[in-house]
Amino acid sequence: MAVEKTFEQVKQLAEQGDAQSQYELALAYDLGLGVDKDLSKAFEWYQKSANQEYAKAQYNLGIFYALAKSVDKDIEQSKLWIRKANENGYSGGSIF
Repeated sequence: MAVEKTFEQVKQLAEQGDAQSQYELALAYDLGLGVDKDLSKAFEWYQKSANQEYAKAQYNLGIFYALAKSVDKDIEQSKLWIRKANENGYSGGSIF
């Protein structure tokens, strides 16, 4: 049985460099889960996680570039990150 982590626990692990926690923190900021929605913070944490080859973060980073969420629209960057997600096993990243 999985143990749920509090926002503060996730944040602490993210700050320590845990890629999954960085993704979870980004998702919280992206969707406003337990914290005020903040797309620039979401982007920052997705980037940190994606740089550690975390596929879901790579995919979401690609979506941020495609939809210009807190960054300038950049289809080439979007494709790059979504391809990386696919290469790292995220099936949602197979659209390009």
